[in-house]
Amino acid sequence: MPIYLLICLILLAGCLNFGNNYSYKTAQSPPVQEIGKWLGEPLPNTYANLQYEIIGDTPDPQARIAVNVSKEYFQMLIKNQNLVKYDDFKNKLPDDLKPREWENGNHPKYFIKKPLSSTTIWITKNNFYPKYYWYQNSTLYMVYSSR
Repeated sequence: MPIYLLICLILLAGCLNFGNNYSYKTAQSPPVQEIGKWLGEPLPNTYANLQYEIIGDTPDPQARIAVNVSKEYFQMLIKNQNLVKYDDFKNKLPDDLKPREWENGNHPKYFIKKPLSSTTIWITKNNFYPKYYWYQNSTLYMVYSSR
């Protein structure tokens, strides 16, 4: 009997639509509204070089976004989203992603670049799994992963 229950739960989970998956590598045009939802603000008209991977159709969504925007847009994002400095809260995070320690951040094909030691990382304070934001070399990076 437990195996039938497990099969039913798997089928039910597969039928539920948690969200959509997107990748800049596909031929579809960028889902600008979806990117804006993940960033917390609509993208400005002047954005460039948008790269993203969004896995939203699972109970544990993940999103990685890199986009060239003005510094003013990033500063507005910090203010409007009430972001806090990562270094002030990293010891209180239960499942910290430790962005400065990422190995694949130095890989040339990986579009999320590891933050430099001089780069300030910002996070959403009110989420159990925070979104990580940083801005370097005119590129805004946002990473979210619920594990």
